[in-house]
Amino acid sequence: MIINNKRRKIYLLLALPLSIFVAYVFTTIAPVFKIHPAPVELTVIVEFLCGLFFIIAAGMIFNEDSRINGVIYAGIFAAIPCFYVYLSPWANIGLLLISFSSGVLIGLVFVARAVLNNRYDNLAVMAKILFTVFFAIIVGFLAYEMWIFAIEPESETTSAYAAQNIFFFGAGIVVSVILYILAVKLTIGVRASEIFIFGPRSSGKTYFVMGLWNYISQNFDKGHSNEGVVLTGDPNDEGDDLRISSLYANILDGRILSRTYRYQMVIYQLTGKKYGLIPVKWTVVDYAGEYYDELNEINFKKAVSLLSERLEMAQGEVRKNAGTIPFVKYIKLHHPEKLLDPEFTKSVIIATMYGNFLKAGKVIFLIDGEKITDNRKGHSQLAREFGGYMKTLIDLEGKNYFGFFSSNKKYALVVTKADLILWKNKEIRNLIHSMNASKLSDIPEKSKQALAIEKNLFEILSSNMVFKNLVNMMNDISMYFVCVSVDATAEPFPTEEGMEEEIAPTALAPWRFTEIFRFGL
Repeated sequence: MIINNKRRKIYLLLALPLSIFVAYVFTTIAPVFKIHPAPVELTVIVEFLCGLFFIIAAGMIFNEDSRINGVIYAGIFAAIPCFYVYLSPWANIGLLLISFSSGVLIGLVFVARAVLNNRYDNLAVMAKILFTVFFAIIVGFLAYEMWIFAIEPESETTSAYAAQNIFFFGAGIVVSVILYILAVKLTIGVRASEIFIFGPRSSGKTYFVMGLWNYISQNFDKGHSNEGVVLTGDPNDEGDDLRISSLYANILDGRILSRTYRYQMVIYQLTGKKYGLIPVKWTVVDYAGEYYDELNEINFKKAVSLLSERLEMAQGEVRKNAGTIPFVKYIKLHHPEKLLDPEFTKSVIIATMYGNFLKAGKVIFLIDGEKITDNRKGHSQLAREFGGYMKTLIDLEGKNYFGFFSSNKKYALVVTKADLILWKNKEIRNLIHSMNASKLSDIPEKSKQALAIEKNLFEILSSNMVFKNLVNMMNDISMYFVCVSVDATAEPFPTEEGMEEEIAPTALAPWRFTEIFRFGL
């Protein structure tokens, strides 16, 4: 469920009435511009840009994050040419149509490439660039007109009328600045090809990756994953247990998956095709949970510096490649002996994690569902973990990653081990029983009942003040809250004495992972 998009709603509420007001004002007093009509060349350029912006906006409609922007912008930049022709009966309609169509055709190539590569963030960046070009043209034109009236007050009109027009053009510049800032802030673009899973120890990262793998394999054309690029600092450990096939075999055998150790890291790449056409490619890093509170710019710089020195590579090159599969493969193939040094291995892991975190458009914060069932100790541990998440977000915002021309990040808070919560939390258990269900698999994952479970869990977590602060911080764009289970059929182990509370997945039966992919695509 979407739980937080306050800031964007505020921007939208401000932008819509202001845009209507400005359109009304400019329509009413448009004859003022006829004193010094725009040159034909400028008109052709603006029409071309309108066509380009129109098709870019149409492409944005295909993505949930930018759909509102796309509808508004497509309407605006389809209306501008009509508005101009209506006010300018002398306009060369044929020339304007050619200019507009040329912009559409050229933009269509860019849009097709962005859509087919699932890079809607590129459309948002292009929209921001076009906004900047339009802003420069409008402000330049208004400033020129203001200058003309200022230096030639007696040539065509009286001084009083000139002063009135200077005020009008000056006000137009101020309003243009306000609209430009709002438009750029409203334009949302999220990179969907990289996803970072943030989670402390025992939060269920490895099981979560297996849930993603199972879902993409079942629901996408040609859905599959690489076996995992494993990096390990132990010469006696090849990391075979971390490969997808080994993890799946252990689940089928009913074994609890072992934790990922500090000297281990693995990068998985999940791929498939949406609608059989649009490629879906997620890069996911699995790592030891102890690292979750070490992800910050200071530690990243230290890691980059050490790797630069040991690999004899420029720091800029290390920064550029950190977090990518080819970089990890390069270290494994060409510098395996250096991985025997714990400090070097740690630097590789931190650089890979933080580099992937910076590149990722989607960030998932895992919340250990088992800790929710422990009202005192569990919630105190969660408070510390939420505090660690807040530190990382503050560090990230300090790097201006929410700047004008950068892609946005989209966040999700994901509660894991929902099947275990069912058996250990009386409130949730009673809620599910009231739905005539005995286990999670009895509840359709797209149902109102599933949403009711999530809302109940959100209310439980909201009693934790650090959690509320974390939610309040992530209010730039829509934030998701999802409760998932890797095995919705899981039940407590039966024994002679009764039912044990320990539960382990014995199959892959993902529940609510549809919402994860809705968030991620």
